Amino acid sequence: MKTERGQVPASNRRRVLILNATYAVGGAERILQLLALQLGSRLDVHVCSLYQPGEIGEQMREAGIPFHALNGRSRTDWRVLPRFLSLLRRIRPEVLLTVDAPVAVLYAVLVKRLKIVRKLVIAVHSFGKTKRTREMAIARRFAAGATDTLIALAESHRRFLLEQEGWQAREVVVIPNGVDLQRFTPDGNNLRRQWGLPPETPAFGVVAGLRPEKNLFRFLRVAQQVLSVLPESFAFVVGDGELRHDLQTSSQRMECASRIVFTGALHDIPAVWRSLDVAVLTSDTEVLPMTLIEAAACAVPAVSTDVGAVRDVVLDGQTGFVVPVEDEAALAERILYLLQHPEERRMMGRRAREHAEANFDLHQMVERYAQVLSL
Repeated sequence: MKTERGQVPASNRRRVLILNATYAVGGAERILQLLALQLGSRLDVHVCSLYQPGEIGEQMREAGIPFHALNGRSRTDWRVLPRFLSLLRRIRPEVLLTVDAPVAVLYAVLVKRLKIVRKLVIAVHSFGKTKRTREMAIARRFAAGATDTLIALAESHRRFLLEQEGWQAREVVVIPNGVDLQRFTPDGNNLRRQWGLPPETPAFGVVAGLRPEKNLFRFLRVAQQVLSVLPESFAFVVGDGELRHDLQTSSQRMECASRIVFTGALHDIPAVWRSLDVAVLTSDTEVLPMTLIEAAACAVPAVSTDVGAVRDVVLDGQTGFVVPVEDEAALAERILYLLQHPEERRMMGRRAREHAEANFDLHQMVERYAQVLSL
C-alpha cells in the first residue's frame, strides 16, 4: 500500500544503511547525499560514517536524515568495529550500500559475511587510480563472493571494473550519476554582479575540491595561456581543500594573477555555472564527473581532459571538447575557441543541456537505485 505517489508507509519501508568512511565534499559523497534525501519516501534510510561526518555528513544530519558518526580517528582505529556492530544490532538494516573506500568496503563485507545484512551493494566511484591502490585491491578480494550488486557509472566503467580490476558480484548494473534538472537550469540568478564581472566579459573556470587528483596546477598553467591571449577574460577556481594555499601562492607568481579568482567553497553551484562561459576539468582521474554534468545541465559547454568516462558527459565537438590529459596547449586552445566563438558556444551549451536531460536525470538515477536496493 502507498500513501501518496511514490511514498511507502513507514511500517513497510525496507531499512537501508548507507556507509562511507567520511562525508567530506566529493562527487561520491554528493551522490550518497542525494540518495539519502530522495529515497526517504520509499526506504527507511540511515547513514553512517566510520570517521568524522564531514561537511556533507553535517548537511545530511541537519536535513533530518538519521546519521550515525562513529568518530574513528584513523584506518587502524579498531574501536570503530564494536561501535559499528553495536549500531547494526540496534538499527537492523536489511540492505547495506557503500562506495569503494577501502575501509568502508572491508566493514561492509564483514557484516555481509556474518549475515548481519541480507544484501550488499557497492557503488564504485573510481576509475583505476586511487590514493590507496594496495588497500583497495585487498578490499576487492575480500568482497568477492559477498557482493550482491556492483554499480558502475558508465558502460566503459563497467568493463574496466570487471576486465581490468577484477571486481566480482552476483550482478553488475550501470547507473549514471544524475542531477536535479529543475535546480540546474540555464535560467536563474548568477554571480557576475557579485564578482564584478560585466555581462560580456569572457569567463571560464573549474568547480572542484582542491585535491591532488584534480591537478589544478595544470588548470593554472592553462589559464595563464588563455589569459595571455585574451587579457579581458577571467579564470575562476571554485572550491576549497588541502591545496588551496599552494594553488593561490602559485597563481600569485603569474603575470595574470589579478585575473585568476579563488572564490572558496560556494553552495549555489547553479549560479556559479550560469556565471561562466566555459566549464573546465583538468583532472588526472575521474569516473563520471558531477561537475561537468551540472555544467551541462546549465547549458555550459566544457573542455576536459580525457579521463574515465568523461566522453559520456562531454560529446567531443558537440557539447564541448575532450583533449589528451597531458596536452595543456590543446586545453588552452579549445577554451579560447569557445570564448572567441559565442554563437557556437551557445549552440554547444544547448546541446549539452539536451544531453543532460536525456541521460543524467536525478529522478531516473534514484529510481534505478531504489530498484537495486530492494531485496
